[in-house]
Amino acid sequence: MAYETINPATGEKIKTFDSLSDTDMEKAIEKADSAFREWRQTTFANRSKRLKKAGEILRERKEELARMMTLEMGKPFKDGVAEAEKCAWVCDYYA
Repeated sequence: MAYETINPATGEKIKTFDSLSDTDMEKAIEKADSAFREWRQTTFANRSKRLKKAGEILRERKEELARMMTLEMGKPFKDGVAEAEKCAWVCDYYA
């Protein structure tokens, strides 16, 4: 079964995504588990550095992300910008 992204304001189909096979799903789960096990061994300083970088990226791309939120969720553009900024703030807080 394929999944579709649909603009809720217009009903327009934006993109279609194929479902993963059981094998591909297992590989994705194994990869995520491996990443988790590696991440939990990283130092606080390393995690902090990465969270700060994530916040920077969110701020740099806030308008692009807001457009995506508008298309995929029907969120007003200014609210999408605010959400990206809020997420960046949360990254800074936890960093």
